[in-house]
Amino acid sequence: MDKVYTKMPLDELNEILKREVKDISLKELYDLSIHFDEERKYLPREYKQEYTESVIKVIVSRIAMLKNSQATYPGKLSEKDAEAINEIMADSDDRIEYILNIIVVFTTYLKKRPIHLPGTVFPGLQTIYSDGEDYYCPVKKYHIDNPNALCKYCIAKAV
Repeated sequence: MDKVYTKMPLDELNEILKREVKDISLKELYDLSIHFDEERKYLPREYKQEYTESVIKVIVSRIAMLKNSQATYPGKLSEKDAEAINEIMADSDDRIEYILNIIVVFTTYLKKRPIHLPGTVFPGLQTIYSDGEDYYCPVKKYHIDNPNALCKYCIAKAV
């Protein structure tokens, strides 16, 4: 993905992202599930299966949503959002990470939703939730400074 400019209309960003996911293959979707199998090894046993199924389901549904969407997005990217998108997309040498980053950009900057769905269960039976205006994440504060985590871009507020 080329550098995103501050004045880029959100509809143009949407079209760029749609082109990027157009050719995602079944093998790449399978590789996504393997990617999460690797990540889940750090989770407590009782959360592994549910978490992995939830994440894979969300990713696949968001890819489909982006591919098939006829939605329009009024407005333009702010300078801050454009910089963040450039950071997210710059670290995408791996195809699977690249696909995940596209979904993060779509979810965060176009859909205005948290990266993980509300209701996603984390250790301690804590979940992402909304008060009707904002989203809140009980684990964001633990990962916000992790350079490998995307938490710093997520719209959910740390609890």
